[in-house]
Amino acid sequence: MIDLVKTSEVMFREAITSIELTDLTRDGKKELVITTMNGDLRVFHLGSGTQEEVKEVCKTGGLPPVAAVGFGDILDNGIDELVVGTLDNMLQVIAFDGKELASKASTPLGTIPTAICVTNVMGEGGAEVIVSTNDRAIRCYGWFHSCLDKLAHKVVERPTFSMAPLRSRGLAYSRFVFGDEMGYLYVYQYADDRLHEIAKSKVGGELMLVATGNINSDRNYEIATVSDGNTLTLFGIGKNELEAIAKYKTKSPITSLLFSHFYGEPEDIQLLLSLGDSTIHILEFKDNELVLNGKIKTMKKSIESMIAVGDIDGNGNREIVQAVGNNLSIIRPKF
Repeated sequence: MIDLVKTSEVMFREAITSIELTDLTRDGKKELVITTMNGDLRVFHLGSGTQEEVKEVCKTGGLPPVAAVGFGDILDNGIDELVVGTLDNMLQVIAFDGKELASKASTPLGTIPTAICVTNVMGEGGAEVIVSTNDRAIRCYGWFHSCLDKLAHKVVERPTFSMAPLRSRGLAYSRFVFGDEMGYLYVYQYADDRLHEIAKSKVGGELMLVATGNINSDRNYEIATVSDGNTLTLFGIGKNELEAIAKYKTKSPITSLLFSHFYGEPEDIQLLLSLGDSTIHILEFKDNELVLNGKIKTMKKSIESMIAVGDIDGNGNREIVQAVGNNLSIIRPKF
């Protein structure tokens, strides 16, 4: 077991609705990107993570409430752009130009976006944008000249609220995964101007969160799903078939999860969970089981928490950044 230490806490005026860490300024340090209840999109340098060192890089306001956010290199310039789906049924691509955030394109959806996945489904150039909406549609967009152009449209059985890219070694393109409220997990692929179902599996319960990553060091990414709030299932995929390979249960609902390298050798991947009560679990995959290797509770009161992982101060080590309400905590491993 590793010891996790909460090294600092930062308080914002507004409740945080999403967080991400990405190197927008290309200085080798991950900037914090947040959206807020007021419709603001803000970027910060965190420094070491103390309140005094947090500096705002830029901000854009006036957005309608944000329903879904995605990050990825859409413009094929080596920098992640932000894709924001808002409650006015719009999809926006927002880029950092070195000084400020600017909207590059707006696309009407006609209905409310529920999840966004940014990944390269064509295997060439920049990433594509996949967005699901509450009318059970999944749309795939590509960047052409100065706008998002719709490449494919698929109506599925039920709305989805979480999507993630599914990558494989040796493949230039990416597939993607999503789940639905009836407990089904789907793997889809873009080909020939269509979205094709590759695999489907019944997980059980209401499946509201998915994440992907290569925790098993094999050819394909693994898939983590959260059903009924607190049941985590790890899936492997081979020959277009999904296989449940491990399970893990928590007392409090899982409200955020991701695969990431947090410690160990560069190729080591852990699965990080953030629970509704603010507890963070660090899981490793050993002997076909998900094993708890670190745990910390950051707040006395909490009903939802979100996490991101990255090197915020450029020292080569990674930190966990957790948002609970309008509070931001920085967590580091102590060896």
